[in-house]
Amino acid sequence: MSKRLTILSLGVAVCISLSGCGSIGKIAEKVKEQTTQAKQESNQAQDTAKYNTYIALSNYLTQRLDKTFEMYFQEFGGEEEIRIRKNFTGFNTIPVLQGHKDDVDKALAFASKEPSYQAADESVKALAPKLKELMETTGEMQTYYQNKAYAEDEFAKGKELHKKLLVQFKTVSDLADKFFGDFAVITEQRKKEDLEELKKSDQLVRYHAMSIVNRAQDIQKAFDKAGVTDDNVLDFDANQYAELYKLLTEDIDKFTELSKDKERLKKEKVQIVPVFTDSIQRVKTAATDLMEILRTKDTTISSDMKGKVTTGGKNVPLKNFDKRVSAVVDSYNTMIGLSR
Repeated sequence: MSKRLTILSLGVAVCISLSGCGSIGKIAEKVKEQTTQAKQESNQAQDTAKYNTYIALSNYLTQRLDKTFEMYFQEFGGEEEIRIRKNFTGFNTIPVLQGHKDDVDKALAFASKEPSYQAADESVKALAPKLKELMETTGEMQTYYQNKAYAEDEFAKGKELHKKLLVQFKTVSDLADKFFGDFAVITEQRKKEDLEELKKSDQLVRYHAMSIVNRAQDIQKAFDKAGVTDDNVLDFDANQYAELYKLLTEDIDKFTELSKDKERLKKEKVQIVPVFTDSIQRVKTAATDLMEILRTKDTTISSDMKGKVTTGGKNVPLKNFDKRVSAVVDSYNTMIGLSR
């Protein structure tokens, strides 16, 4: 067989192969389309990974770190001079794990990667190093009390760590607030897009579950924006709250109704977890308390976990509501994680 014939034979084979898919122009277009799609999928995967990493950072700050220092300041006070109880027998709090530190490093690495989250990236770059310093000092403090070293040096190191923690915590708190504000621009747009997609694809159980989380957080943001706390809760506009309350309870009621539809659950591949259904009822109860407080101007109202309004005792409705929202977020993430 001559060299020339071999070349022609190969040429025919290639033409036959190409003809099965269409013209050479269409093949090139198809390859380009697939390459573009692959690139888009890669970019989307990178975006999702970055977004989830920033969410994890936000959750750590608002949950584990916040709880750690709530416990610390409750024990030792928030003043420059440490407060030590006469009957002090030790102190334990939420540990700082290596995985937490790794997550901060991961967020910092993503801050320099595409896609750009603009101001949020810069916030992470400023926050991450200071947060790592605080985590190191917190770990040192935890070891100090776990080993009961305070009994040997009469709290000498404890006093030094206290002053250091105060300064570092203040710095991290300010930087974290900046990060929350900058990242909120990204999360609000993402939530809107996700909800629209869920509704468009008739995934209404998932839609209302996600909307419940958003509605509850909208209430938190409204009080925060108004500068209202438990100390001046009656200053909040009752009519504004009534609208927010209506949207939250409508989503809760609709989710409760749809979650009983077995065919829909199967279609959406949703695994309802009891902890989520329980937590949304608790947040509804806490939200109802707030509604009654603003309606009656009576701050003693409290129906936590009872499902009805009762009176008596000191009440912290916003703090209680925040705790319930945190539980809703955690249980929602658990449910969605199990429903993938």
